[in-house]
Amino acid sequence: MLIAHISLPADHPETAAAVLAEIMGGTATPFPPGGPDSWMAWSADGAIELEVTRRGLVMTWGPDEVEWTQTDTPRRESECHAAIGVDRPASEILAIAAGAGWPARVCPRGGDLFHVVEVWVEGAFLIEFLDPEFLAEYRARITPGNWQAILDQMTAGTPA
Repeated sequence: MLIAHISLPADHPETAAAVLAEIMGGTATPFPPGGPDSWMAWSADGAIELEVTRRGLVMTWGPDEVEWTQTDTPRRESECHAAIGVDRPASEILAIAAGAGWPARVCPRGGDLFHVVEVWVEGAFLIEFLDPEFLAEYRARITPGNWQAILDQMTAGTPA
């Protein structure tokens, strides 16, 4: 299975796509279907594609297919985020984010279950990047069986 792409909002889509492409070791290209300001950030291997559209441009149900519609009240907060494994070490991810002026930090999840590099695109949209060490930790610990054991512990009232 594969998540083929993810779309996310930005105030400056071209710049955001360039920074995200740098973190993923890839390249940024225009994304005309999302409007004249939309860009795509590609991973080095082409396996991950992030569509970066102007903030406030939302997808709506159209008569034949999805339509991109500009809202009157764009928001900086979002209900969703993405977690992406990359080949770059956490220190480089943090440096690239700092160079873009974006907040970023290494954080534990679930206590010390696994770790991510939180990168807040333009200070608003969260992408959790997993460097090779964090991705190995995630894959070893976050499995359906392990997650069920955590849920069972929570249901039993014991700490995970």
